[in-house]
Amino acid sequence: MGVISNIGWTHSTWNPWMGCDKIAPECAKCYISRVLLRMKRQPWGELYQTKTWGDPVRWEIKAAAENRYYRVFTCSLSDFFHVKADAWRPHVWDIIRNTPHMVYLILTKRPELIAKRLPPDWGVGYSNVWLGVSSGCNQTLNKMDTLRQIPCALRFLSAEPLLENLTSIKLDGFGWVITGGESGAGNEYLWNSEQNWRNEFNICGRRTMALSWAMNLLGITKGMGLPFFFKQTTAPRPGQGEDALGRVIQEFPLAPNRGEWAA
Repeated sequence: MGVISNIGWTHSTWNPWMGCDKIAPECAKCYISRVLLRMKRQPWGELYQTKTWGDPVRWEIKAAAENRYYRVFTCSLSDFFHVKADAWRPHVWDIIRNTPHMVYLILTKRPELIAKRLPPDWGVGYSNVWLGVSSGCNQTLNKMDTLRQIPCALRFLSAEPLLENLTSIKLDGFGWVITGGESGAGNEYLWNSEQNWRNEFNICGRRTMALSWAMNLLGITKGMGLPFFFKQTTAPRPGQGEDALGRVIQEFPLAPNRGEWAA
């Protein structure tokens, strides 16, 4: 399959470009910084094309032979709808269109940019593209409203890192919820929604997620009859505490066209 992801809700990650800009509280401790600095790249302010553009075509050959679908987290090290990628994105849409067994999970913090950046034949959405929005605090839940206006096969929410109890969340129009705590080095501390989140850029540490917040989100999600994926607790390393809600809850929506997911 190629690059196997250690992100539990996807089979693989694909980054036709890397690099981003911080625009919301969830971004303050983003793992992109750690990954790109190890590559000796500057993570913020510039986008870089990669040499991975041919990967999905190779993956499609394998998936079609198996008659299985693979979940591909697209732009895990950037934002698919970043304005600095406008010149590259049409080619990516061509790749997506021609690899129907790859289900592209496109998670953005910029849903307001989506409508003008969809391909001409988008219609009600490609069956193999799921659009997600990242919102782990109440002040960014309005991004969900923006995504609701975009036609697509499935909308999903990534409430990760979960920074507070999402007291006003509504899941109408969404088909999947992912949540979890923040990982990273340093001390753990409680996020203060009244302070400027940009002040956190130079603070070493990870922000606490109370399990009661995740339990509340689980209850709301299951009350809507939707699949729920709990990824991790707040911890130095990712993937810790998958069973912290009493059991491992890592559910997925159905694959497109009544197909089957790859193992």
